[in-house]
Parts: sequence; structure tokens; C-alpha cells
Amino acid sequence: MVQTPNQPTSRRYRGRTKEELREERRERLLHSGLELMGRDGYPNTSIERLCAHARVTTRHFYEHFRSREELLTALFDAFIDDALNVVMERLRAREDDDPVERVLDALRGFARLCMNNPTRARLALVETVGVSRDLESRRRDVIRHFAEVIAGAAGHMADRGILAPADYRLAGVALVGATNELLVEWLSGDTGLDAEQMERQLTGIFRAIIGGSRSGQASLDDEAVGGTPDTGSHS
Repeated sequence: MVQTPNQPTSRRYRGRTKEELREERRERLLHSGLELMGRDGYPNTSIERLCAHARVTTRHFYEHFRSREELLTALFDAFIDDALNVVMERLRAREDDDPVERVLDALRGFARLCMNNPTRARLALVETVGVSRDLESRRRDVIRHFAEVIAGAAGHMADRGILAPADYRLAGVALVGATNELLVEWLSGDTGLDAEQMERQLTGIFRAIIGGSRSGQASLDDEAVGGTPDTGSHS
């Protein structure tokens, strides 16, 4: 019988492969980045602090990330992916339901994700601001993407006659900005509101936008029906 040569096996360290250990180090760095940057701030978190907290060497850090900013961006992207999943899942759920309530439910879902994960939310909404031109560009892309999601939902409501036909992209940017700033204020601990009260604040803004659009359209319709009054004098 001809024996086949042994297949090469990955060398193991304490029962784990080199690849498994490498992935564990990356996860520890991400966890340390979230804890330190989310608690103490990005400017106060050096690579040396990150490595000491994660129990890795600086050589190991640079195996995974080119810079602190790259680690911060990875944490930001992970949070945004989770946020988008929550928002889209709620928008798609029960498609026959009132579209206004679906959007409000998506807004509540995003707010709850932030308020239930304050460290992640603070890192994404606060610590990424002003870090660099590249990261600021990434933040603007995310804001525009969320605004497009809102504009799409508003367009669907316009199709149902709930909103006036219009381009709602800038309104979407305004709503994203307002939501962002209110949540940052809540994360600072200065609002005195609990999570449920903050949800009502956020959904109230959206309801006000809906109400304003309806009122504006009603005024335009009244003018179209009644015509422009003749204010000129007759001789």
C-alpha cells in the first residue's frame, strides 16, 4: 500500500491556530478602541494605550490597522451597518401598514439602538467629528444615505396622498441632522429625559414635518380653487 504524505497542518498555540490568534487580537483592539475612545475620547486614546488595554504589541496593532483613525472608522462603519439594518428592517416590515407609522417605527429603532448602546453611539456621533477630511467625507456620505432613505419613504407617502409631491432629500438631511443633534444632547446627559421621552421628542419632529407639508399643500390647494383675489380698484 502506498502511503500518501501527511497534509500540512496549521501550527497551533494553546489550542488555537495562528489565524485564530490573529483574529482574536483584532477583536481585542476593536473592543479596546470602543471602550477607550467611547469613554475618554479619540484625542485622548493613543496607540500605546490601545495596545496596553488590548494586551497586544504595537507590531500587532499595525498588522490590522494603519492608524488610530482606521480603527475608529472600522468601529464607525460597524455601527452604521447595524443602524441601517435596523432602519431598513423596520421600514420593510408590514408593508401594508400606515407608511407614517413605519417611518416612525424606523426612527424609534435607530434612537433605541443609540440609547441602548451609548458608548457606540457616542463614538459614532461625537468622536468621529472633525478627525480628518476623509472621515468627515465618510460621515457626510452616511448622512446623505440616511437622507435618501427618508426621501424614499417620503416619496412613498406622497404616492399615497399623505404628503405633497416634492423632492424630500433636503428635508431628509434636516431630519437626520436634527435626530443626530438631539441624540448627541441626550448622550451628554444634559436633557433630563429618559429614553421614552427622547423618542417622543424625535417622533414629534417628524410629525411636525408631516403636518407642515400637509398644511402647506392645503393652502396651495385653497389658492388654486379660489383663485387670486382681485384687489385692484374699479373706476
